[in-house]
Amino acid sequence: MPQWAIDLWNWAKANDLPNWIVVAFTAVVWPLALLAWNRRKVNNVANLEVRVFAGGIKIGANPHEAVAFDFINHTGSVVYVAGGRIKKCTDRFSIPVDASRDIAEGSYHLSFMDADGGFVHRDLTLHTNQSRHTVIAVNTPMPQEFYTYRPPWYRRLFRAPKYFILEYTAVVGTTRYSVATVY
Repeated sequence: MPQWAIDLWNWAKANDLPNWIVVAFTAVVWPLALLAWNRRKVNNVANLEVRVFAGGIKIGANPHEAVAFDFINHTGSVVYVAGGRIKKCTDRFSIPVDASRDIAEGSYHLSFMDADGGFVHRDLTLHTNQSRHTVIAVNTPMPQEFYTYRPPWYRRLFRAPKYFILEYTAVVGTTRYSVATVY
């Protein structure tokens, strides 16, 4: 071992540096790691299906082509879904001006269909084998390959969407998930 490494080690021991490194790790690194872990986003929730298909919607008096989403619960628990929104839309996924847009985040909120066929609910409770429907208007009909698209692993890793990111919060039983599905 080189002499400078031995001298560095002896100096660190003489000045109690190994204990200070442990204190710094415990006071700074560990809390940051726990904070990052608790704020992480997952790509999906096991057995909570989200299906995408073509649809239509009328916003005010204007009919629009739309992309529809069905949330289907196969978890065996009650699922609460809140805060559904479309973020980071690319040029391939163009949403009309009529759609409700949050200017703070640049996202489009999703509303779920009620019993009368109106899209008014911003959150929903799904019991086992129940499903709920929502849509987002698009400027032009999406091609067939859009509905069969599966993002490659590197797009999910870097959260780089080809079309958009679908975000929502899901509570399954007592476990809370922040979901960001890259599409």
